[in-house]
Amino acid sequence: MKCKRCGNKDPAYFYKGHKGYYCRKCIRFSQILLEEEIFPLDYEIAEGAEEFGFDYRLTDQQLEASGKCTEGLKYGDVLLCCVCGAGKTEIAVASISEYLSRGLKVAYAISRREVVIELTKRFEKIFSRAKVMGVYGGHHDELKGDLIVCTCHQLYRYYQTFDLLILDEADAFPLKGNETLMNISVNVCKGRIIYSTATVDDTLRKVMRRRPYRTVELYVRPSFRPLTVPRAFYLPRYPALFVLYLLLRRMENQCIIFTVSKRDCKAFYRIFSRFFSCTYVYADLPERKKHIEDFREKKYRFIFATTVLERGITIKNVSVIIMNFANVFDQSNLIQMLGRVGRGTDCVAGDAYVISNRFDPNIRETLKYLKKANSYL
Repeated sequence: MKCKRCGNKDPAYFYKGHKGYYCRKCIRFSQILLEEEIFPLDYEIAEGAEEFGFDYRLTDQQLEASGKCTEGLKYGDVLLCCVCGAGKTEIAVASISEYLSRGLKVAYAISRREVVIELTKRFEKIFSRAKVMGVYGGHHDELKGDLIVCTCHQLYRYYQTFDLLILDEADAFPLKGNETLMNISVNVCKGRIIYSTATVDDTLRKVMRRRPYRTVELYVRPSFRPLTVPRAFYLPRYPALFVLYLLLRRMENQCIIFTVSKRDCKAFYRIFSRFFSCTYVYADLPERKKHIEDFREKKYRFIFATTVLERGITIKNVSVIIMNFANVFDQSNLIQMLGRVGRGTDCVAGDAYVISNRFDPNIRETLKYLKKANSYL
């Protein structure tokens, strides 16, 4: 037996109900019987949907990477490996246009609903003649459009539908370490996949080994400024909090302080809100969107956050402090968090610090990665 949706073959995960067998690995998405036929969504791509334009010029390096990406798709999948802020979305646009020009179906999938909403607006400007459809939790009544922008969790609705799938942040939550969701994501695509990421994890490597692919790399941001290499401190918890206080006290610009848990996020906010103008955010906070917008509008100097802010968000002139107690964050987390610093061509580079209560090889490897990327300048 094999699940058509997630590819599971383990008999321990198949259960026979009164109507037949179903797969327990992917039942949380929706219950389907193994004997049930799954059909791709059928719809037409509008004429002229492929036309695109930017409000800014791409750099020569971005244009070169974009050309390599389009060319690479002729031979197989593409691993688009770029540093944070290099413009992975812009690099993929020409490939999206090429597929739409042939009347083929395209999807751009990413982890969080806020990023889907933001990307949908961006693509509506770039592809002004296309119907760009954002699909995410609570917003999936309409599933068809010229360009689908969705969360990874909504991909199960599109079995074998897309000719081109862009998996943005393919190394991140929720795909990271989630073989079932990764398999569902791959199975929605009957053509090529662009894996867009700054780092590659074991789950992604395992998937890529099944299919031929080419790698396109870009280690230079459009601003041509070096990536910020953080200063690392190794301190016990309470001295670390005192150092955090000193850093915030002398901080001249806004700062995101990343914490390892919701508990730490709220606790640090309660402590430091006595001394500084600050707010906080975590994944299931009801006022999450408002707190982020208030920080964007500079109503607060500092924001304490979990990994909910590590990707897909650009705030000008921001610094980053990572409180990596118990070494919870891996290299991918650290690179993405530090990647919030210095984004945008007209942005002033901020400061970056990593504070840990024990030695962490992931911090060492992150520093090596950033220095290597800067060597390409």
